[in-house]
Amino acid sequence: MTAEDLNQIVTRRDLERLYERLINDIGKVISNNLNTKEFFSPKEFSETTGLKYSTVVHYCNTGRLKARQDRPGGTWSIHVSELERFAYEANENVG
Repeated sequence: MTAEDLNQIVTRRDLERLYERLINDIGKVISNNLNTKEFFSPKEFSETTGLKYSTVVHYCNTGRLKARQDRPGGTWSIHVSELERFAYEANENVG
């Protein structure tokens, strides 16, 4: 195993720290936007959660994220409740 290989190993503590950061960040976004914002664009959801934009769009296309389009091929709108679900599922996966 090389030094580069060792640098790529992720520990459980690394995952726990990432989870804590995500939960805190998502909580802040939800509380800041709960009364003012009902839907997020894929870009906003990506920036909030740390998921890649292409992953968010894929999740919308496959139904993994509950999202809507005003017209076929149009921009996706992701309900704010999906942020809460994302945070909950992240907690379940780490725990």
